[in-house]
Amino acid sequence: MIIPIRCWSCGKPIGHLWEEFKEKTDKGENRKDVLDSLGLQRYCCRQMFLGHVDLMDTASQFKKF
Repeated sequence: MIIPIRCWSCGKPIGHLWEEFKEKTDKGENRKDVLDSLGLQRYCCRQMFLGHVDLMDTASQFKKF
């Protein structure tokens, strides 16, 4: 639901890069170029961004107990 703070495989901090990635890709920039500009070179870190499904808006609609 929320992007992890660190990459699960290598442990590199990646959580702070999510907002910038989201903004740039929403503007229409190529995802590969955005990942390169953010300095994400390892495939494990890149897959964290490319495979992430943002469900925070959907989950926040439900009532908490």
